[in-house]
Amino acid sequence: MEKLKKIIFSVIAVVIGIALIAYGIYSLSTKHLYDSSVTATIVDVEESWESDGDGSDHLVKTFYIDYEINGVKYEHVESPVSEDSMKVGDTVEILYQSKNPEKISEKDISKTAAIIIGVGALLLIVGIFLVIKALMGR
Repeated sequence: MEKLKKIIFSVIAVVIGIALIAYGIYSLSTKHLYDSSVTATIVDVEESWESDGDGSDHLVKTFYIDYEINGVKYEHVESPVSEDSMKVGDTVEILYQSKNPEKISEKDISKTAAIIIGVGALLLIVGIFLVIKALMGR
């Protein structure tokens, strides 16, 4: 039974690793769509407490922004940028799709995608190693 648990855990790590790599590659492949930038203003910060699996709680902040493109105002939109130090009145630089200005992203898509791909690759490698180790009975 213990061997089966190890195999299941390892396979889950492999699947999550593959999913993260795929998402990171997708993010990189669509970054060219975000062809314009604009300065947005933080207009609201919502705070909520969420429980972890171990029973501890942590504070989650959701930031909302206003921005304007070609005279059209977009108000109280969830921000793709999230840093604990941000507060109402601060400004952030965001990217948007000129053909669809409601679609916004953080300014540094490539860095985030690279981190996601790296974490995915690490999970994939560790997962494969653990599957092989579990199947060999060690």
